[in-house]
Formats: sequence, structure tokens, C-alpha cells
Amino acid sequence: MFILQTMLRRKKVIRIVAFAALLATATGCSTLKRSGKSSPLMPGTWQSTPIVIDGDCTDWPSPYPNYDSKAMVAYATSNDKENLYITMQTGDPLTQVKILKQGMTVSIDTGGSSVPQYNIHFPLQNETNLSDLFTGTGESMQLSRFFDRNIAKTAKDCNQFTLEGFPECSGGFVVSQTLPCGISVSLSIDNYKQLVWEAVVPFSVIYNKKQITAADAKRDIIVCYSVKGFKNTSGKVAAPAPMNNTMGGGMGGANNNGRLNSMPMGNPGTSTSTESPLQHLYESTKTWKHFLISWK
Repeated sequence: MFILQTMLRRKKVIRIVAFAALLATATGCSTLKRSGKSSPLMPGTWQSTPIVIDGDCTDWPSPYPNYDSKAMVAYATSNDKENLYITMQTGDPLTQVKILKQGMTVSIDTGGSSVPQYNIHFPLQNETNLSDLFTGTGESMQLSRFFDRNIAKTAKDCNQFTLEGFPECSGGFVVSQTLPCGISVSLSIDNYKQLVWEAVVPFSVIYNKKQITAADAKRDIIVCYSVKGFKNTSGKVAAPAPMNNTMGGGMGGANNNGRLNSMPMGNPGTSTSTESPLQHLYESTKTWKHFLISWK
């Protein structure tokens, strides 16, 4: 009986992961060049010391070199001979909620096409009950007094991800697994209330070669971060009362060296704009970087 129950639980997890992956695929970066933006080709960054994929941003430059003010995310990439390293960070609470509840897809295009070959769905879309993060409704809606504690717990519970397009490494996995293809992901809310997302992707799974050479420095690559907004069933967003949380300084949290690691955004709850501070919850965003592989 115990074995049967265990098998049933595993099958349920597999179904959930597969369904979440299907939802994530529908909102990924499948049409990069139709986003209405042109992306300049940027130089790559050589990684002299391997990045530890542990949800800690101190391995990365401070502040992050790239920032999308609409999506409210900072991001960076680098590489060494064997791996491509990817990170994204946000201190904006509403963006954190979207990522942790609606999921995020990070796509990689190595061919310059409009359809990326590789997708990392992490975290996966999950139950969208926001009662532990917000209080009130409509004009009185605001962050829960326990928002920081609850958002950190939500991040910790994100322990599953799916991969698409990677040879010998597609399907659903648990974050703690050691994958044969060498891909690893991590996510956490750090001590400065920043959501930090990291991944390492070996070149062996995207270039079919264990190590790149000087000739590969001419290769261009695209990395896209796609976040799905919540569905606004009311058709409008009422302006809420000022948030009862300092919003973690917006995108202005500091890293362990005491330096800002993202762009400052301020407190949406104190905005004098006619646009509702909650509007960002309902906005889907795609942030992408077109860059060259670096060589030492």
C-alpha cells in the first residue's frame, strides 16, 4: 500500500510539472523580434571565477550592468570556457509576486532566429492565492505586514523547474537534483529583500562542445526573461491606499558589500501618478539581451 501511494504521489507531481510547463511555454519568449524593440549587440563578459548557483548575488558585479525599467528587473550574463551564466534580480515586490506566483521563462537563442531553441521554466506557475501577501481589496489593497516573511517562504517553496530543447535534459526536475547535462538553477530572497535568480548552462548542451575557443567569441547569443502578469478580471485597477511596507527600497537593496545592486525605483505606494501602483501586477514583460560570447 505504501509503495502504491508513493507512486501515485509521484505521478501527481509529474502531471503538475507538465501542466505548469505548458502554461509557461505559452508565455515565453517565442517571438523575440516581435516585441517591438531593437536590441543592440552587446559585448560579452568573461567569467574568470565560476559562479556558484546558490541564489546569492555577491558573485556578480554590483550594480548589475543591465536594467529594464518597465519590467523592473536587473540582469546580467557572463561565460567562461565551459559555461554560460545567467542572473536576474528584482527588489520590486509586485514583480516578485508575479515571478513567484505566475512563473518565469528564461529563453536562449543561439541562432539569431525569432524562436529560441532552449527554455528554462523556473519558477513554475503555482497556486495564485495572494491572501498571505496582500490585505484588503480595491482601494484599500496593500501589502500584508508579513509580506517579507511570506514572500521569502514562497521563494523557498519554488523547488521545481522544467527544461525544453536541451539534449538529454528536457522535462521536469527538482532544483536539488544534479542533472547529467550540468544545468543548475537557484532562486532566493536575500537579506536585502532582493529576489535573485541564477542559472548555469554548459556550452556542451547548446553548442555540442565541452569548451569554447577563441573562434567562438564571434558567436552572438540572445537571453530573454519572460514574466506573465496576472489576469485583471475587473477590467480596471483601482488606486490602492499607500502600501504599509517600504517595498524593500524598490530596486535599491544593497548587497553584502553594502552597495546597491539594482536601480532605485522608490515606493509605488507613495506615487503621485494617476496610474495605479498595482497596474504592474497585470503587465506581462519580456526582457532580452543580445550579446557576444566573451573570450579571455
